[in-house]
Amino acid sequence: MKKEILKQLESNYATFSKSFKKIVDFIRFNQSIISFISINELAKETQTSPATITRFSKNLGFKGYPEFQKIFQKEVEKETSHMKEFRESINDENSESILREVIESNIELLEEINVELLEKQLDQAVEWIKDSRKLYILGARGSYALAYYLYFMLKEFREDVELMISGASDFTDRLLYSQKEDLLLTISFHPYTNFTCQVTEFFKEQGNRVITITDKKDSTLGNISDLVITTKQGGKAYTFVPGIVMLNALLFKLGKDNKENTIERLDKLKSITDRFNIYKDN
Repeated sequence: MKKEILKQLESNYATFSKSFKKIVDFIRFNQSIISFISINELAKETQTSPATITRFSKNLGFKGYPEFQKIFQKEVEKETSHMKEFRESINDENSESILREVIESNIELLEEINVELLEKQLDQAVEWIKDSRKLYILGARGSYALAYYLYFMLKEFREDVELMISGASDFTDRLLYSQKEDLLLTISFHPYTNFTCQVTEFFKEQGNRVITITDKKDSTLGNISDLVITTKQGGKAYTFVPGIVMLNALLFKLGKDNKENTIERLDKLKSITDRFNIYKDN
């Protein structure tokens, strides 16, 4: 139902009044927020009025804003179901082997990957990363681990890689020196943080290309990204294993694309770590 409404808004956008277009623009980039804000809050955000929002809702065939809002609330309930499954798994007293169940759940998720599509998307990501002046990697809260992993691995054989960290006092300075030729790679899964959405919107408004790795193509972040790569977190396992597999494939593709340079940098890194005795021998 939500997809049908969004398609209707898109196809009829040119016929809407200036006020209606403001409401549509807000909905496009803040779908997860619509489920929670009141009609007065929406009016304030869109610089319209509650009466205008009511007319807008009725124009779409709803009795009013509350009925329109329920379409998005139902979607949020679906999106948060994985945490419900996770809690139910904790309370399940009939589990004979938790480890086996988690392994099997991960295998099922990996088998569901559309390999052909993902290969094409990763190849596109490699081309954009190669063409970029600087690569910014963004991830917050639960997604930070994946973002840091990609940053840590990639910086070993590529210069000009920046990791955007929520709460860091210098992230605004990093944005200050960003340029249009830079690329943003966002990693975020529901629920999406305000920090992630705001920084992604900043890059999009600046004219940068944006790649987003997320759990849903039709989401707040997906709608403002140039390339959306989706992966499931899973239900019972609540896992990032598919995400790690995807990132490893991306790293291998980037490394192989300029094999000689990659090997040279890795060899140089090893000589540096050996010289300063970074790692223990055993």
